[in-house]
Amino acid sequence: MAEKKPYAYYKFIGVKSFTKLLEDSGIGYLLFDDPAVPRLFDERTDYFNPAEDSIAVGKCTQDGVEVYFAEFGIKITKSFRSYIVFIYDHHPTFEDLDGSAADIDGLIQQHLEGVDLSGIQGEAN
Repeated sequence: MAEKKPYAYYKFIGVKSFTKLLEDSGIGYLLFDDPAVPRLFDERTDYFNPAEDSIAVGKCTQDGVEVYFAEFGIKITKSFRSYIVFIYDHHPTFEDLDGSAADIDGLIQQHLEGVDLSGIQGEAN
């Protein structure tokens, strides 16, 4: 049996943050000043740098929907972050965020398996 994940869904967003996408769509949300965020930066210093990366925990507030999210922005170039969002059916705990963060590398690898790099590599030559 597969291990139960703390999140219900995840999605690679790209260089536009999930919160920006919500704003652009007119969907209300609330960000929490969640103590789990600085703790995650403190405990995963090998992965997250608070000067370059971002982590936001929030809740969509549209039409009584109870959807919580954690948005991870990982700096990929001097000017851009790449975002991945995890969706939860509850306010994520530190353990939920830590478990989600632990999955990021594997999810990136799975995501890249479906990408044809031949066109990208050919442009560099």
